[in-house]
Amino acid sequence: MTFVRPKPMTPVGPEPTIHYLLSKLSQEGFNEIVMMTGYLRDQIMGYLGDGSNLGVRLTYVAEPDEFRFGTAGSLKLAEHLLHDTFLVAQADTLTEIPLREAVDFHRKSGALATVVLTRVHDPSDYGVAVLDENNVITEFQEKPGKEEARSNLVSTGFYIMEPESLDYITDHSWDFAKDLFPRLLKSHKKLSGFVSDAFWVDIGNLEGYLRGVKWVVDNMTQTHALATGLPSPVITDRTALIGRRAQIAGPALIERDVTIEDGAKIGQYCVIKRNARVSSGSVVERSVVMERAYVGKDCTITNSVIGASAVVQRNTTVNGSIVGPGCVIEENVDIFNGSRIWPNIKIGAYEKVAGIVGTPLEKAFYFYTSFGEYTGILASTIDGFLDALEIVPIESVEFHTKRRDYERWTRDVLLSNELADCIGDIRRMAVTGERLRRDLIRVTEKWADEVVSPRVHAATHDIEVVSPRVHAATHDILPSYA
Repeated sequence: MTFVRPKPMTPVGPEPTIHYLLSKLSQEGFNEIVMMTGYLRDQIMGYLGDGSNLGVRLTYVAEPDEFRFGTAGSLKLAEHLLHDTFLVAQADTLTEIPLREAVDFHRKSGALATVVLTRVHDPSDYGVAVLDENNVITEFQEKPGKEEARSNLVSTGFYIMEPESLDYITDHSWDFAKDLFPRLLKSHKKLSGFVSDAFWVDIGNLEGYLRGVKWVVDNMTQTHALATGLPSPVITDRTALIGRRAQIAGPALIERDVTIEDGAKIGQYCVIKRNARVSSGSVVERSVVMERAYVGKDCTITNSVIGASAVVQRNTTVNGSIVGPGCVIEENVDIFNGSRIWPNIKIGAYEKVAGIVGTPLEKAFYFYTSFGEYTGILASTIDGFLDALEIVPIESVEFHTKRRDYERWTRDVLLSNELADCIGDIRRMAVTGERLRRDLIRVTEKWADEVVSPRVHAATHDIEVVSPRVHAATHDILPSYA
């Protein structure tokens, strides 16, 4: 989903995540906002402007493209703007936590920093904090195994900090839970933990994203009921075309110019975004169908996301998966739980997909040392590309850089003008040898961390071939990059 938009711009209803976060901050009286921007920053800045529509005043600080900044390291760029106690918020979260109350708690505690914590069943995907009886943090664990976790209290990504805490950030790659907070503890600085059981979700995985969608849809229907005095579990734009025999079970959101054909069924907590179409006989349950997407007849979409402009042909089943923007899924396909299909991939009829489908092999990058001298190494995903850059002969790295092969592949296959431009900048610097290898790995890792974190594993390992073909696109081959 984030190949084409930065994570804060991921829609969780009619608006992107960043809209709901800034609205929350504005409602609690945080109206002076400094926003650190990096990947695809123009989309964020173009959407938010100066922030006045949301009742805040925004100052943007851009991360330089040549460095990979950690969550804490980027704050050093804004140090000159942070002269008083400040709140840090991660832009991929939705919450009802009382943040003003957390600030009051922090000031009374006398701590250098306070971490806003919540309880979860499985803390293995989060930074874990251990508290003493006075709500002082005594230990941090970064994403421990479920059995190794010494607490079920995890960081929400909201921190209240004093300006002096920035003095302890010594590297631009530092993260909060992994680097800064352990450094503060080691320096015997007081860290407090503010615990809240109010709603909070990180939209960084499919489960969290769908929880965020549910929260937004619930709030919208409740607000609508209060404003009109009428219960309305389904919010439908007047331009939507709903067949007479279509069934929609709210709460749900149907946006403008959507078509729901006769016999289609839309279940609870679905969002069907503008210009999308759901054909007759299809069932969509707790899923998001993005802009201009098409769902053919007799399909079943459950707990999934169908990306913008994707086409899902008839009698296809998608369960607990993400179909990327621009994908074409032909008829009678089964996409099993946990699958992720990269943008613009074509899945042939009657195929079964389980796992991550990256670049088809005919669009893979084949590494040569010179014309006709194949190294035997290819890459069909970003992870595979990075692994290959680590081991291919330096002659191969220089050969493809000089020919602009890396730039064309990342632009045409990975759909990233940004990464291609960064690689082009390295080429124009005429760097050679191991420095060239390091520079290419550095800019690619930065892009991968921002776009596809955690990075996708090589497709040949991650696709379980359940039918004779995994994805047929032999007639859709891009020019060779070797």
